[in-house]
Amino acid sequence: MEDETDIIIDVDVEQERKTDEEVSLGSSEKKLTNLPPVRAPSTVWQHYERIYNNEGVHIHTKCNYCNQKYSIKCSTSTLNDHWKRKHLKIQPGGVGSIEVAFDNARSQPKLQSEDHLDSLDKLVNWIITECQPFRVVESDSFQEFVASLDSEFHIPSRHTIRNKIDKKYTHYRNNVIKLFQVNFLN
Repeated sequence: MEDETDIIIDVDVEQERKTDEEVSLGSSEKKLTNLPPVRAPSTVWQHYERIYNNEGVHIHTKCNYCNQKYSIKCSTSTLNDHWKRKHLKIQPGGVGSIEVAFDNARSQPKLQSEDHLDSLDKLVNWIITECQPFRVVESDSFQEFVASLDSEFHIPSRHTIRNKIDKKYTHYRNNVIKLFQVNFLN
């Protein structure tokens, strides 16, 4: 009969023979390598449905609100952009939603101050000169940054920014046209 210390020594010798992988796995099975990490599905999928054919093959993706169809190769970013662009009123707290309408009615003054209009004009000029996309104003990090500078400044939607840029363009275009107009009727 073996002594208890002999059994412990035999186990230790066996452990030394195993590779680090085998010890960490707790068995002699090989570790699977090069597998991507498992990611949680995007939250945008709660607004879309995957459509399958009779064989169970995913053929396209459909919006739950407007039945817009997308290719199976379509990215979740595209789906998210569609949802934000077309269904803002459905989004809780989104621009045009009931929640925002009631919050804005209570929190925003009817007349905007000169400081606010000046800041808005500077924001529009920055977007133009730095060739920023209109959607930069909807970025959470941009909104946090602006709020850290001035918590009272209300950042307009990208649609409002686009309209202001269009108006500014029209104004400057008309001024340039007037500048180069020559009166030949004299």
